Amino acid sequence: GWADVKLTHEQQRILNHKIEPGQTVKIMALAGTGKTSTLVKYAEKFPELKFLYLAFNKAVAEKGRRVFPRNVTCKTFHSLAYGSVGRYYKDKGKLNFSKMSVFSISFLLQHREGQSLFIRGKTVSRTLENFFSSSDEEICEEHTPLWFKNTHGQMELMSPEEKRINVEEAREIWHNMKKLDGDAEKRYKMTCDGYLKLWQLSKPQLSGYDAIFVDEAQDCTPAIVDIVQSQKCGKILVGDPHQQIYTFRGAVNTLYLVPHTHLYYLTQ
Repeated sequence: GWADVKLTHEQQRILNHKIEPGQTVKIMALAGTGKTSTLVKYAEKFPELKFLYLAFNKAVAEKGRRVFPRNVTCKTFHSLAYGSVGRYYKDKGKLNFSKMSVFSISFLLQHREGQSLFIRGKTVSRTLENFFSSSDEEICEEHTPLWFKNTHGQMELMSPEEKRINVEEAREIWHNMKKLDGDAEKRYKMTCDGYLKLWQLSKPQLSGYDAIFVDEAQDCTPAIVDIVQSQKCGKILVGDPHQQIYTFRGAVNTLYLVPHTHLYYLTQ
């Protein structure tokens, strides 16, 4: 059993905390301190609880399936979003497994003057990406990039007019991506980040679990934070506070953004 394994004081402290509905337990774990093994021991200690382990990529979820006991279900955020939303687009042949290329976006642009179409395609593409990773309901100016590289390769500030055009173009593309019917030529395909966004906006409730483990929580986008925070069950977020990701807001480390009810450290 798990009791035979030598636990550090820090791990013991975490295992002494039985998660309750509505609690957010945050574990700040430095590299090499046995994050996943701590979660495995936690699940082994509470066999009567059902856990959902959520990861960002397939490889991590697969590894989870090999190491966690049977009371833990391992999934990726995208696989849940696919099961709930994405598969309907797949059935209609409207799913693009990669993101839309700048090249294909530049063909779809309605405003065709005032800027190189390739550059505008690129900034509209970044506007869509910023919107998809945000928790916002509508595409607006704060999703547009502040800067773009002009045809001479220099960084230039985006003008208010160009921002307005980018918002309009991105909204039009998103409007058409969302349609399950009516886009006969299938020029606007739904992407993985697009259906994850739709899933977030649908305010999903992940029922049937006592608690959710989120591994590498520092990589959560605001969209994913919104999904996690709206769950009524217990939440255990594990991540490394030193591994930053960069978003259009500058450096955002989700571990600091999400309010917690309990905080633990793994430093040894």
